[in-house]
Amino acid sequence: MNNFENEYVESDLNIIDKKPEVLAPAGDLESLKVAVYSGANAVYFGLQAFNARSKAQNFTLENLSDVVDFCHLFGVKVYLTVNTLIKDSELDAVLDLVRQSYQKHVDAFIIQDLGLARVLKKHIPDIELHASTQMGIHNLEGALIAEEMGFKRIVLSREVTLNDISLIKAWTNLEVEYFVQGALCVSFSGNCYFSALKFNKSGNRGACLQPCRLKYRASTKGEYKYLLSPRDLCLINKLKQLANIGVDSFKIEGRMRRPAYVAQAVQSYRNAIDSDYNEDVCKFEENNLKRIFNRGEFNEGVYLNDIRDQNIINKEYQNHRGVSIGQVAKVERFKDIFAILIETKLGINNGDGLKFIDESGNELSIGVGGVEKISDKLYRVYTKKSPNVGDIVYKTVDFNYENYLVSILKRLKIEADFEAHPDETAKLTLTYGKISVKCESMFVCDRALNQALTREKVLQNIDRLNDTPFELGSLTCDLGEVFIPASRMNELRRMCVDLLYKEIVKTNEKPVRKLVRDSVKLPKISEKNKNEYVIIDDVSQIAGTPAQTNIIFAPKAYELEKINECLLVANDNEHSFIYLYLPNVANSYDIQRIKSVLTEIGQENIGIVANNLYALCFTKLGFKTLIGYQMNVTNLMTAQVLFDRGAEAFIKSIESDLNSELPIGHNYVGKPTLMTFCHCPYKTVYDYDSCKDCDFHDGLYYQAEDNNSYYIRRTQCSSCYFELVFNEKIGEESGCDVIDLR
Repeated sequence: MNNFENEYVESDLNIIDKKPEVLAPAGDLESLKVAVYSGANAVYFGLQAFNARSKAQNFTLENLSDVVDFCHLFGVKVYLTVNTLIKDSELDAVLDLVRQSYQKHVDAFIIQDLGLARVLKKHIPDIELHASTQMGIHNLEGALIAEEMGFKRIVLSREVTLNDISLIKAWTNLEVEYFVQGALCVSFSGNCYFSALKFNKSGNRGACLQPCRLKYRASTKGEYKYLLSPRDLCLINKLKQLANIGVDSFKIEGRMRRPAYVAQAVQSYRNAIDSDYNEDVCKFEENNLKRIFNRGEFNEGVYLNDIRDQNIINKEYQNHRGVSIGQVAKVERFKDIFAILIETKLGINNGDGLKFIDESGNELSIGVGGVEKISDKLYRVYTKKSPNVGDIVYKTVDFNYENYLVSILKRLKIEADFEAHPDETAKLTLTYGKISVKCESMFVCDRALNQALTREKVLQNIDRLNDTPFELGSLTCDLGEVFIPASRMNELRRMCVDLLYKEIVKTNEKPVRKLVRDSVKLPKISEKNKNEYVIIDDVSQIAGTPAQTNIIFAPKAYELEKINECLLVANDNEHSFIYLYLPNVANSYDIQRIKSVLTEIGQENIGIVANNLYALCFTKLGFKTLIGYQMNVTNLMTAQVLFDRGAEAFIKSIESDLNSELPIGHNYVGKPTLMTFCHCPYKTVYDYDSCKDCDFHDGLYYQAEDNNSYYIRRTQCSSCYFELVFNEKIGEESGCDVIDLR
């Protein structure tokens, strides 16, 4: 966008006649295989370093070629996650890892770090880059910047709206990938610092300890509940709507989930798409998905329609709920164990997992090691801890069903043509689709002295494919009076099968093109503005700030009157310059409000603090720009990318492990935002449904069971956004700092 006159706010939802890709997670080899066998079009996974799921088993460079070949054999694409923030000292190692992976024909790389993206584009010009959801792209302006930077696809934040997806598809050439199933992060993508600042385990480095899944209470009142724990996402009933506006890839979260979960999720979304989003099929598959994992009711809307009216939190529990199957009919004690009689029509088997929940919500989980079927409606199991008569029984693991899910195999049906005549070599042709390979034997066929080779004998040998990914569809033979030992037939078959495997893989893989072999050269850069900055959210705070400092105004509401008042007071106090702190989340209507304010004030009077990629659209229009810490600058290459786009200075990442190597950049001093919410905590706490009933009152905070408390701060643009603010000050004032007075 070149000027504010382009009003990209609403877009028609044009129907796209195209089947989206089913993109499956793979935390280990078994999950990858079941994803492929269950119908995935693509898989994504990480290696053992530099990916955002460091706790998954992951893969290695040593086994990567075999894994990629296996996927390409079945026409499945491979996307490698290199989606953590990178330090300067790591850039060469990451480049080497990606370079080797590219040479092994990985189809695309999912990247969070802007500096790494530039390094990869320079050294591997033909590389396909996908912008990770950790980059926080959720509007057209951010998508346009990503497209300019050379990304082919963007993995949208879960906070994006349908209207903004439609705008992105209408005004860019980008592929769009969107999460449709799995766990939700409560914080805006890429901007959760809770685990990093509290436990020194960074989500931006794949080590998140998930403090969001712990219990909190609101303002020291009431019970401790899961106030930060979202329901799992399930958009299977929204797929047609998403497909109609052009979503290219339906992404399933779950690299930490078990293989049966991956199999079920892939099958369910495959069936939904192939049924042309038939409502009955989608409802049936939603129930199957609940069987395999759910945290109570699914979130079936996320933020797509109206981010202010989505209640995504499940306060009561945060783990797998299972499916209700009956209740406890009787409890009998035998020494140190209890015999539990369960009334159910659905059956219980050895290996199942059960959960008993009493009327107060207390849970008892067991694995079934022995079960007796008393009747069609009564089963007896044994436990060391006793539930209560009347407790509701949930099945959390269906052993037989999960075994079925992971036992499904997929084979490629091939056609065979065999030719053998005396005194000539034998010839075997194998065909899969349009791909054919032909092999000649290393021997010459002998004339049969007794019983000649028959079609039945040929079939017995050619059909020995159980240890291969193929199955025989049809066989044609052209046979003379020949004799061929079975061992030689087997040798010919193996040679031809191996050749067909390689040819299919080659057909489905991307060619490796030019590589630049030199190492990473870090830029020599300096900041254009080394002044001190002070962040305020109320005009009254200006009086306590030194003259000649830069004022950053982070308004509680983006209203022209308040911002103009701040400008007037700051100028009277002879401050160097005023910057408007832009929110890290902004839908198209928010951006229109921000545009209106900035247009009215003018670029000669105000600058901006960019906390998300979208804000760089204002930098292009000449507004002085300071990069905020929520842009996660952790290396000089990222700083150079942002300086090249007009930024004059940046605040380093607030994660001490990640900012330690940066020789330049401003240090943040204050109480930072740990999480940014697009849901309303007041609705969560006070249980009201509509914004008309808004019970907002400043002073809400969440208290953890360790007695630490975290303040809730609200920002209003066209929508409301909320921040969870750290209760401890970080950073030490040492000059050239950004001091947050809020």
